[in-house]
Amino acid sequence: MKKLEPKGWCPSTLRPMMSGDGLIIRIKPSFSRLASSQAQKIAVLSKRYGNGFMDITNRGNLQIRGLTQDSYPLVLEELQNGNITKKNKSQDELNLILAPFITRKSQGWRCAKALYNIASAFPYLPAKFGFAIDCGIERYLCQTSADIRIEANNSGKLLIRFDGCDKGFITSEETFAIDILRALKWFVVSQNDTYTHKRMHQLVSNVEVPFTFRNTAPCQKLKSLTPGLQDDKIVFAAPFSQITTDQLMEIAGQTQEIIFTINRCLIVDKTVKLSAKFITSKDDFRYNITACPGMPGCSASSIDTKGLALKISRHHACLADKSYHISGCSKGCSTPKKSDVCIVGENGSHNLLQNGYAWDIPSFTSLSEAALINELINLQKTKKNAL
Repeated sequence: MKKLEPKGWCPSTLRPMMSGDGLIIRIKPSFSRLASSQAQKIAVLSKRYGNGFMDITNRGNLQIRGLTQDSYPLVLEELQNGNITKKNKSQDELNLILAPFITRKSQGWRCAKALYNIASAFPYLPAKFGFAIDCGIERYLCQTSADIRIEANNSGKLLIRFDGCDKGFITSEETFAIDILRALKWFVVSQNDTYTHKRMHQLVSNVEVPFTFRNTAPCQKLKSLTPGLQDDKIVFAAPFSQITTDQLMEIAGQTQEIIFTINRCLIVDKTVKLSAKFITSKDDFRYNITACPGMPGCSASSIDTKGLALKISRHHACLADKSYHISGCSKGCSTPKKSDVCIVGENGSHNLLQNGYAWDIPSFTSLSEAALINELINLQKTKKNAL
């Protein structure tokens, strides 16, 4: 299957993007957090001016869908007046995700603050270029999309590492801002005249990285994040990365803040009462399924991806230890990684493949919904018999 090229760009609040159901704006919560009042404000705006559905992205952002050309300026003004988003373009477009449980008094928090402060001094960067702050004693974000990683070595010293490099270089809070700008300058000046590398890992695979930038390994302790009770907080996910205004309002009314984090998860106070509509356990079948917006949210899609995801989970047509990716077309926007099972919409029917990307050649083509579910169940039987 030929991979379709993504249309449009990564939206922000200052640069909306048109989709099948109207304009989308992407809110990038400062320090990956929204106060309860801010979340409630967003829910009200989505209900009043959008279509009432919001997306939670891979990088812990929140998208309001279904805005119009007339309603967008009103929403933008409300967001800026509520200090939810910034008027500064460089800060509004900064892609930054923090490790889940970073505290306000931590080194990671101070590094994030420094990035916000110097964003206006950044050279021109590709739209998807981003930073991951993961400098605790355990790394959460090693599988998260990022171009520059702020980590620590085994001795706890602050480290800057280019994505695609096994090692980084030592920095300090005093020199952090200078070193980040030095790293960004290297990224820009190392570009090839015939090909512009949009992501750091692409560049380092084609250009030799100076030893001064790759001489120290990060700490080796890794930790995963899945739904459940962790560190005295509740980690949960919205099925298929979509949350309604009423659901967001209900959550915001029970917690002081909402942390947006990796794996499209949210973190709230342990006292919050969550309904069965949310995923609170990694054993929930819905947690294994990633689905793009699909119809009618995306004009490139010919299938209702989220409706299909719900049917697959209800039929138990998926395995708890496998990843499932439902893409409305071969662009595969909702996940950049290989999935154990890929379902791809094409002209209203479904293609199916294993261990690949949405744009790979499918094993089964033009399946009806019923035939697709049967094939998924057959895959389950085959895998179980092989054990």
